[in-house]
Formats: sequence, structure tokens, C-alpha cells
Amino acid sequence: MSTRLAEAGRTTGAFHCNPFLSTHFNYDVGYDEFKDYQNPLMGIATKIFPRGIEINNAKLRRIDDTLHITDAIKKSYQLVKGKPRPYVSAEVITDDTIEWLGETDQSFFCWTQYMDVHHPCFPPEEYRDRYNITDVTQTDVSEWYSALLREPETLSEKEIDDLETLYEAAIEYTFDQIDRIVRYLKDTGRYEDTLIILTSDHGELFGEYDQYGKPERMYDELLHVPLVVVNGPDYLEKATDDLVSLLDVPPLIHDALGLDVPDEYEGRVPGKDESREYIMAEHEVEGDVIVGARSEDWLYEGDEINDEHRLFDLRNGLKQVERDHPDATTVRNAVLARLNQLDIEAKYLQGDMETDVENRLEDLGYL
Repeated sequence: MSTRLAEAGRTTGAFHCNPFLSTHFNYDVGYDEFKDYQNPLMGIATKIFPRGIEINNAKLRRIDDTLHITDAIKKSYQLVKGKPRPYVSAEVITDDTIEWLGETDQSFFCWTQYMDVHHPCFPPEEYRDRYNITDVTQTDVSEWYSALLREPETLSEKEIDDLETLYEAAIEYTFDQIDRIVRYLKDTGRYEDTLIILTSDHGELFGEYDQYGKPERMYDELLHVPLVVVNGPDYLEKATDDLVSLLDVPPLIHDALGLDVPDEYEGRVPGKDESREYIMAEHEVEGDVIVGARSEDWLYEGDEINDEHRLFDLRNGLKQVERDHPDATTVRNAVLARLNQLDIEAKYLQGDMETDVENRLEDLGYL
């Protein structure tokens, strides 16, 4: 999308610190200005493990169990930077975003992304004070969150409550940084002419359904993320109550700017194209996947990780029912079709991916 918008005459800039959306994955393509704040250690990690440093492939994990590459990278980063995750604060990203906007005197496309509402959530002291949680260290948060995902029973109720409180404080901190950008646009007279889209990728569980973090499930608490559009087309009002996918954001941007929507885009323009019957999501662990389809009334999960398929009736809460319910044919068929598609793709991709990683390890002298 950045390339297409640049070709349409927009100055493009991106500011974020997610190592897996960095230059190592070519996310800088199409941007005039691209800051990902990456430490060289993360460059090594991403070159070795293009799917991410948190290895969820059995064969790659066996390699890492012997070489301990990821542990060395993480510990080295912590020694150098004094923190267990390679994220810079939202304030830094906001400062750079505003500085770039101040140097941009023509139509622009700006992607600003924050990692502060991501484990380990540890907002500035001002926000920890607001939420009366000043006796917790960043090391505590990192260790507690790891335990929360693996052995939540080892944590006290207070420790879990503290993690959730820090999550809420981090959300407030992040919103305040977003507000800084909005106020800058207003102060410089560009607010009314700027299409602003605010969204996220997933939520977190803090004990709902007796689960924590972002488990391999398709609950609304994980998938129903904010999507706020400011200064958008009037037709969006028709889509306020529609099911919308994040795949719909790129087509919306193109259409709102008066640009043709590329045929390659999988999304729809909310309020203009036909409404979705359902939205889909998927997650992969060690080569197995879970695929979900959610309509207004039904949620179907095809869970190959646990070798189980589940159907939930959403008309009165979340009630699991027999998966062959005749009224849920649409979501069930959508999931089965996607699983079949992924199975076909995996046969072609899995061997190539593992060979590619082994070649990277050999090139770097690890094998």
C-alpha cells in the first residue's frame, strides 16, 4: 500500500519498533522515511528466524535447543539496553512522527505504531502513579507475564491484578501519545483534511474463560479490536454495525483518497461494498493451525492444534453447541475451505522454509 500511495504523489513515513515489521522483512519498501529503531542484535535474530524469535516450529526449536541462539540474543539485548524486549517508548515514536509531519508540506501517508500495550507493559512512572502501582519493576512484569502464559497458577491474585492494571495504564499512556499527534494536526491546521484511522491487532485475556494472554482461540476479547475512522467518507456511517476485517482498511484508504482499489486487495470498502457475512482469523503453532469464522450469530473454530472443531451460538452470550448445527453452515464451510487451502499451501512451503532457515544458520557460521 505504501508503494501505491507514494506513486499517487503522497509523501510516506513510518515510525514503529516491532522487529518483525522492520527493514529485515522489507517493510520499508515504499516509504520515504522509515524508522524501526532496531538494535543490530534483532537484525541477527530476524535473519535467522524470519517467522519470529519466539520459535513455534518443532524442527527449528530443536536447532535452537542445541545452539541457544534466541536466549543469547535476548540476554545480550537486555545487558545492552537494560530491558527484556526491544521496544522504544511511545513518546519517542510520537516525537519522531511529529517532527516528520513538521517537515512535510504536502499530502502524506503516515504509519505510526506503538508496542507499549504489549508485554511487558510498563508505562512511564507518571502512569504507574495514576494507577497506584509503583512497587513493581520491569523485570517483575516480564517474569510474571511469562509465568502467566505458562503457569498462571504460580502467580498470586495480586500479581495478576497488577499485570492487568499495568495493561490499562499502558493503554492510557498510548492514547495520550495518539492525542499528541491529533493535537499537532489541529494546531497546524491539517486536522480537517487528514484521514485518521486508529486500530489494533488483538486483545488480551486476563482470566476470561480461565485463560490468559492471547491463546490460540477466536474469542471476541481477542478479535474485536478498535477501529476508529476520523474525517472518513459519509458512507462509513452505514457500516457502523457491520462486521469489518482489518483487511478492509487498505481498500478504505484508497477509496477515501479517490484512488482505484487494487484487484490484489482481499478487503472490502465498508459501507460501500456488500457487507460481510462473517470475518475470519487464524493462528499457527508448530505447523498446525486454528482457523475461526465469526458471523453475527455464530463462531466456528477449526482447531487443528488440539484436533478439535467447535461451534458457539452467540445469540445469547457464548454457548458451545453441536458443530453440525444447520444454521451455522456458512461459517463452518468457510473454515473448512480455508483449512483445505492452508493444507495445500503448507505442502509447498514447509520444506522451503526450513531449508531457508538452515541455510541462514550455515551462512552465519552456526551450522
